[in-house]
Amino acid sequence: MLPALGIDYGRAKIGIALATGPLAEPLSTIPTSRATLLLPKIVFQYNIATLVVGLSQDSIDKEIHKFIINLQNVSSLSKQKIIFQDETLTTHDAINALMHSSPKRRKTREHSVAAAIILQSWLDSLPLGM
Repeated sequence: MLPALGIDYGRAKIGIALATGPLAEPLSTIPTSRATLLLPKIVFQYNIATLVVGLSQDSIDKEIHKFIINLQNVSSLSKQKIIFQDETLTTHDAINALMHSSPKRRKTREHSVAAAIILQSWLDSLPLGM
């Protein structure tokens, strides 16, 4: 199941986090418009087995599903397992986690930190030893 990539989808930006062991780390924030080009490169670079995508049960969820289907169709991401993980309040938690940083740094990292929270939540739900 590892390494895994956490994805916090947004209409303008996508936060990405990486886990090669039991802890998720923020990796990057990329423009949503370039995601179908950049995500396959990241998946290949880190030999990703699982994509953990945040869902929040609101109107954007249909967009997220459409994005994932499009991503699978236009790239070589058909072998990766895709997990949808509840992301309720992750952006709020990410902003709180970044309160010690400058507003500019908070704005640039909030999506990747939210992705790390999504990914860590999934990692914490796994049985020990996976």
